[in-house]
Parts: sequence; structure tokens; C-alpha cells
Amino acid sequence: MYEPKSEPKEFYGDSARDATEAATAYFGRDASELTINVLSDVFGLGSRVVVVAQPTDMIGKARSVDRGDRRDRGPRDRGDRGDRGDRGGRGGRDRGERSGRGRERGDRGGRRERGGRDRDREPAAAVEPSAPSVGTAQGEIGEIGAFVLGIVERMDVGPFEISRQVDEKFEAFQLSGEGAQALTAGDARAPEAIQLLANQAAGVLSDDPLRVVVDVEGDREKREGFLARVADRAAKRASETGRSVALDPMNGKDRRDIHVALRDHEGIATMSIGEGGYRQVLVVPEGAPEWEEALAANEQASDQ
Repeated sequence: MYEPKSEPKEFYGDSARDATEAATAYFGRDASELTINVLSDVFGLGSRVVVVAQPTDMIGKARSVDRGDRRDRGPRDRGDRGDRGDRGGRGGRDRGERSGRGRERGDRGGRRERGGRDRDREPAAAVEPSAPSVGTAQGEIGEIGAFVLGIVERMDVGPFEISRQVDEKFEAFQLSGEGAQALTAGDARAPEAIQLLANQAAGVLSDDPLRVVVDVEGDREKREGFLARVADRAAKRASETGRSVALDPMNGKDRRDIHVALRDHEGIATMSIGEGGYRQVLVVPEGAPEWEEALAANEQASDQ
């Protein structure tokens, strides 16, 4: 029998320890019983960490178990048909064949019924947005823009507009409209996930891709709450490791919210790094090499 928890699975966290704890909770095992790989070359994660974990004793077993199930079923099926033939001779076989055909027709009917029920559910899932989830490109958006547009359309969040801005290091996509509002609902992690996928796609299309930024103009109040949580996690990680943490590229409004959220955080200073409209915020703990520079940047911002 197939066991989903025998397969490798990705887990995210603010640190490798947090991601590993998520893995042990999911599998219900100690870390010593898992094979854990930390992925360090994934685009778009920012300050987060991803690990791939699997129970050590299940590596390579899932497929063999599945093949074993199929082998077990085969002989039993042939044995059953043989028993029916012995009991009924030709007539028994004919009746068995007719019975089998009846079951096949019943199976096909069952599949049709299941398909009908699925079709009945589709309109209910589609009524949530006030209009179909259709994206409108504002100008040329390129291959990655078309990729992002397709992802959001398939999420069925409502109509939206997408535009593109490119500089030397970044390729930024701005999403606005009803669909963009829906993407910022809940924990507001959807834009972060879309950005991760877009960066992975860019890495496939080019050996030297631009960094992809997905900028969603959703509910500003919810966005500020999400950014405050991002800032708090980054500050915690910087304090624990003693090293500065660079967040994902952001627009000017989002960077300002991060700076404000950590302005009075003891032992933490922030500064913007990089060029262009989508610079990054560097969260600097006291004692890090960038500490004095970050303090000077904070004082300069306070004077303005």
C-alpha cells in the first residue's frame, strides 16, 4: 500500500532548524531517523531556508511496494476467473464473461457519475471572484511575465493587470486589481510563492537570469502586517546568528515599512543596499561588520 509519508518532501523555515522541526513534526520521527538535505541555491527565498527530508528507512521502498501490490493482485485475479470457469464449464464461463462485462459497464458508469459530480462542483469554485480570473498585460511583459500571468489566472482569484519594469539587476512585475487584492489575503504568502516559482523559471531560461520580483498592489493594511512579520523573523535570525540578513528586493514603500518596523528594535539596525527601484533591506545585528554603516544610515533617515 502506498504511504505518502514515505516520499521526500520540502519544508520551509526561517532557519534550517525551523525547517527540520517542521519535517520531524510532519513525519512524526526524530531528526536522526530522517535523511535531510538543506537547499542553498534556490532563487527567491530571501531570508528563508528550505530542506528536503525523507525517512531514511523508506528511501527506495515506495516504488517496490507499489510494484509488489500489482504483482499480488495479478495472480488473485487469474485464480478467481479460473474458479468460476471450473464450476460452471462453458456456461459458467459465459456467465462469468457476461458478469464481467456488466461490471465493466458499471465501472464506466461510476466514472461518468464521478465526472458529473466534479463538473457540478466547478461553478461553485468559480463564483467567488466577481469576474473570471483573466490577466491583462500592460505593455510587453516577456516570457517570465507570461509565466506569472498564467500562474495567477489558474489560481482563479479574479481579474488583474500585470506590468513589467526592468533594470540592470531586476525584472519586476507589478500586479494590481481584484486578483491582486485576493493574493494578499490570509498570511500573504502567495506572492512570495509566485516569486519563488518565477525565479526558478528564469534560472531555466537563462544561465545568467535577472532577479525576479513580484510586487502585488493588494490591501495595504494587510501588506504592512505581513512585512512586520517578515521584519521580526529577519531580526530574530540576525540576532541568533550574528550575521546580517538580506531580504528580497522590494519597492520603496515596502522597504520603508521594514525600516519603520525595526527602527526601535534593540541591537538591530537596517539599511538599503543595491540599486534601482527594487533595492534590498539589510537587517544588521550589533557586532556585524555592517553595524556602523547601518547606524549611520538610520541616523541620516531620521534627520530627513
